Amino acid sequence: MTRETIGDRLDRFGGVGPGFDLTRLALAVLVVFIHTSLVGGIADSDPAFPGAPFGRWAIDIAAVPMFFALSGFLIAASAERLSVGQFLTNRFLRILPALAVAIFLAALLLGPLLTTLPLGSYFADPKFASYFLNIVGLTRPELPGLFATDPVGPIVNGSLWTVPHEVSCYLGVALLMAFGLHRRRGALLAITIGLFAVAAAIYLFERLGSPLPFDRALSYVFVTRGAARLIPIFMLGMLFYHYRRAIPCRRDFAFAAVALYFAISSFGTPEWAQNPLYNLATAPLYAYVVIAAGLSPSLEVSALKGNDYSYGIYLYAFPLQQSLVAAFPDLKNGAVFFLLSLAVVAPVAVLSWRFVEKPILKLRRRGSRQAPAKTLAVPATAQAPAPTGSRAVA
Repeated sequence: MTRETIGDRLDRFGGVGPGFDLTRLALAVLVVFIHTSLVGGIADSDPAFPGAPFGRWAIDIAAVPMFFALSGFLIAASAERLSVGQFLTNRFLRILPALAVAIFLAALLLGPLLTTLPLGSYFADPKFASYFLNIVGLTRPELPGLFATDPVGPIVNGSLWTVPHEVSCYLGVALLMAFGLHRRRGALLAITIGLFAVAAAIYLFERLGSPLPFDRALSYVFVTRGAARLIPIFMLGMLFYHYRRAIPCRRDFAFAAVALYFAISSFGTPEWAQNPLYNLATAPLYAYVVIAAGLSPSLEVSALKGNDYSYGIYLYAFPLQQSLVAAFPDLKNGAVFFLLSLAVVAPVAVLSWRFVEKPILKLRRRGSRQAPAKTLAVPATAQAPAPTGSRAVA
C-alpha cells in the first residue's frame, strides 16, 4: 500500500496544513503552562505530573524549538514563492507591528499602573526609554519599579528573548535566497548538519578535557546561547519541507516520536537542555511531531480558520502573568494560576489579532504575488521561570 508523504499531504490540502492553526495555538498555550512555574515553587526537576518518569524540564524546553521547527517548515515554502524583498517585507509586517504595540502597551499602560515609583521617576528612568529597544530585537527585560518582588525577578516579558534569534533566522533565509541556496537541498542539509556537528564537537572536546582553541567563544556561539539551539532546528524544519516527498506522514510515527522523546528525557536532568547531543537526538522528534500535527485533518478547527491568536498569546502572556503574581502574591496553586492566566490573556490575544495582526496581514498579502502560508512568529526556548520566555512566529 502506498504511504502518504508530507508532500502528498500538502498537495491534498492545497499547500495549507489543516491542523496548523490548532498546533500553533496549542504551543502558545503550552508556553503559558510552562510559565506557571512563576508561582507555587515549581522546579525544573519536579516530575512533569504525579508519577511521571521524566522531569518538568522536558516539557519546559520543548515548546520554543517546536515553534522554530514549524516556522522553518512554513518559511521554506514562503521563500520559494517570494522575492527577497517580498520575503523580508512579509516577515517585518508579521512580527514588528504587533511586537511594537505590545512594547508600547507595557511601557505606557502596564508600567504606569503597576510601578512602585512616582510617575515622574518612572518616565525619567533610563530603563523606561531603553525598554523600547525590544522593538528592534535588543532585549531589555526591565521597566522601572515593576515586579521587583516577583519570584522570577523584575522581568516584564521573558518571552521576548527569542525575537533576536527569530530575526536571525529570517535574515539567514534572505541571505540564502540572495545566493539561490534556499532551493538547494544539499546546501541546506550541509548547513544543518554542520551546525549540529560543530556544537556536538565543541561539547565533546570540552568534556574530554581537550578544549578547542577559543573554546569559550566557540561554546557561546554554537552551544550555550539560545540561537545555538534554535537556528539549527529552524534549518531542520526547512529540510523537512525540502525533503517532503521522501518523509512519510503517519500518525503512529508521530506518537512514536513523542514516546521516544520522553523515554530519552526520562534518563536526563535539567542540564540536558544545554547538551548538544540531546538537542541533536530530539530535534528531529520535535520537527516531525509538530509538522505531522499541522498536517493532520483531525486537528482542523473551523472556528480557528483565518484566526491566529497564538502570537498574541505569546506576546502578552508573560507580562500579564507577572501582573497576576504581583496582584495575588499568596496564589501558589499552579493549576489555578494557569487557568486564570488563560482567562486574562485570551481576550487580549483576540484583540491583538482583530485590530493589529489581521489588518497588517491584509497588507502583507496585498504586497505579495501570492499570499504566503500562515505562520507564527516564534518563539522563543521556553524555560519556565526565567528571562527565557518562549515563542516562535513565521
